[in-house]
Amino acid sequence: MYTQHFRLTELPFSIAPNPRYLYLSPQHREALAHLLYGIGVGGGFVVLTGEVGTGKTTLCRALLEQLPEDVDIALIFNPRLNSRELLAGICDELHIPYVGPKASLKQLIDALNQYLLESHARGRRVIVLIDEAQNLRFDVLEQVRLLTNLETNQAKLLQIILVGQPELNQILDRPNLRQLSQRITARYHLNPLSLSETRDYIHHRMTVASGLKEVFTRSAIRTIHRKARGIPRLINLMADRALLGAYTLGKQRVSAGVARRATDELMSGSPKAKYRRLAGLLLLVISLLAGVYYLDILPLPWVRVIGPVETLSEGIKPASNVPTENNAPVEPPQPLLKDPNFDRPQQESAKEEKDNPTADSPQFAEWIASPKKNWPNAMKSLLGEWSVTIPDPHEDACALAAEHGIRCQPIQSSWIQIKNINLPVVLEFVLPDGHKRYALVKGVVGNWVEMVLADDSKKFAERDLLPLWTGATTVAWKPGQAETKTLKSGDRSPLVAWVRQRLGVSAPSEAETFYDELLREKVTAFQSSRGLKPDGIIGTLTFLSLQTAGPSVGIPRLSPVAP
Repeated sequence: MYTQHFRLTELPFSIAPNPRYLYLSPQHREALAHLLYGIGVGGGFVVLTGEVGTGKTTLCRALLEQLPEDVDIALIFNPRLNSRELLAGICDELHIPYVGPKASLKQLIDALNQYLLESHARGRRVIVLIDEAQNLRFDVLEQVRLLTNLETNQAKLLQIILVGQPELNQILDRPNLRQLSQRITARYHLNPLSLSETRDYIHHRMTVASGLKEVFTRSAIRTIHRKARGIPRLINLMADRALLGAYTLGKQRVSAGVARRATDELMSGSPKAKYRRLAGLLLLVISLLAGVYYLDILPLPWVRVIGPVETLSEGIKPASNVPTENNAPVEPPQPLLKDPNFDRPQQESAKEEKDNPTADSPQFAEWIASPKKNWPNAMKSLLGEWSVTIPDPHEDACALAAEHGIRCQPIQSSWIQIKNINLPVVLEFVLPDGHKRYALVKGVVGNWVEMVLADDSKKFAERDLLPLWTGATTVAWKPGQAETKTLKSGDRSPLVAWVRQRLGVSAPSEAETFYDELLREKVTAFQSSRGLKPDGIIGTLTFLSLQTAGPSVGIPRLSPVAP
């Protein structure tokens, strides 16, 4: 709604854990360093704690982007499981086959142990990350500890990262969990942001969204910091509402007054606010009753006045001083894993459906629920787009693809990034019952998405599939010249010449392979245009986007590319 008003490319204060928007305060840098150190040491436990909304999950997403190539990771976001369900979840994440829902705890442990031994033999490491770990039951924590006993004579085969609220530390300090505590190799606690960190945090997110960072006045930032108590998630909610308020008032900057009204709206559910509203309503009722009495509009008894008073109160305008269209209350901000067109008015969406005769009628939730929408089938469909034929669905389809020069690349992405990369991808979906499903995105036209699995092809509106998408994505690509390493300013590599060619940045022959400051500026601008973190560091996602930025022969596309 307000993005064009403030010249933004997307909503800067979404509460989705997007690593692109990660603001690395000194303590966040230290926390990330602790996590990377714990992973480097190998084996045992790494623990990250912090209050609700301090950025733990976003920090974990950033960690996933920095994991070495030889690491496989299983993510557990729902820890309210028993021991068997937790092990089954880990096996599912790592694509370890087991004997269906009737598999015993021993069968699951044996399957996991075999997988870990094979991974160790291939020189790969395995990590399990458990979010909201304070909800783990004691017997499940004990089972998690026992998993770290899986080892060879030289090394532990499994490392566990526990992420949770402060009470997780209290749980781990219990005497009956001392064996687990002694295996913690790194531990860090995230605190709320200071006032100066809040200022830098708001400016950082506005800059990433390609906006002017000085939109918020210093007094507005102080107001938001005080009301949010330095909690990043609350800062996001209040800053988003403040931008909306400034937009509706036609202002180019967020003042302290606008910020105060926005924070008051969001805090209207607090006990103090409820008491204030109740007192105001009581005074209103007393005033109306007094007016009725003195004007002699209605006779006694007084109770008969209640009906008209309720009718009158229904017409009272919202308490907010921020005008809204048709006096409707402003909706609270919603997390975005999609582009800004996702939340268009229903009338627009309905019109688009009517105007698109090729759209299919089945509901996406029903279509994706089929057990056939599994990982092997989805990967077979994806590799088929690259003319790689797999006779039967195969758990290790990526290994077969590698023989044809095709690499499978798992990423955590946003919908905008997928559209910008412009390659067919496999998306991971979670059903309401917690089961995971996978399907191929073959094409995107406007806001319509063509989903494919084998011969089953359907078109769905973006708004139907994005709520079930976890953000987990697998893309297939031909690395070619970009076979590998990350490039940053100051590096020398033949790949730099390739980057210059893709971006049209010339240089003298002696400097063609040198990553200079001018090229870094061009790379940063390109990253911003593609929805990537504009840090000037050329990693896998940037290589992918550079490779697909122009016409390329033999590469399948989500949508056509102009010659």
